[in-house]
Amino acid sequence: METIIKGGNLMIFAAESMSGALAEPKSIPLATSHTLRISSDSQDVSNKDVASGLWSANEVSQLSWEATTDNLYCDKNVSWLFDCMTERKLLQLYFAPKEEADGTELPASGTWGADVYKAFTGKAYITSLEITAQNGENATLSATFTGYGKLQSNYSDETGGSNTGGSGNTGGNS
Repeated sequence: METIIKGGNLMIFAAESMSGALAEPKSIPLATSHTLRISSDSQDVSNKDVASGLWSANEVSQLSWEATTDNLYCDKNVSWLFDCMTERKLLQLYFAPKEEADGTELPASGTWGADVYKAFTGKAYITSLEITAQNGENATLSATFTGYGKLQSNYSDETGGSNTGGSGNTGGNS
């Protein structure tokens, strides 16, 4: 029987490049929702040979992806996201289950670990940062990460090999 992953255990993790090496991926504090959106552009290739010109025909021309995070506002997450956006840092993103999926308390490190062997991963820039502060409500922030190049699937079977056509590596884009 397949294991169903609860939404609270599937998160966005980001890592910065530090002196040419990739830092440990970290979760963004106080997340309430994460979304990964994969889409394609299509090009019209309609012609007289396809259903006598009555039906349109399209083919995929490009793939793209983006991820969004919605969080409660805190100094730690807004500062880091703002710096990454304004410094135009290319981040390594992971959309993955957290390693401590059975735990209910945040680890002592202050961030969840990513199960990078069961992740969608790719490089991305922060292209939008929105802070909302409604009277009488908790302040929130939302960030959009726009993919730069290929999104890979690192889902692995029990032996460590990739079973979904992805590269199986944790380094993201080559």
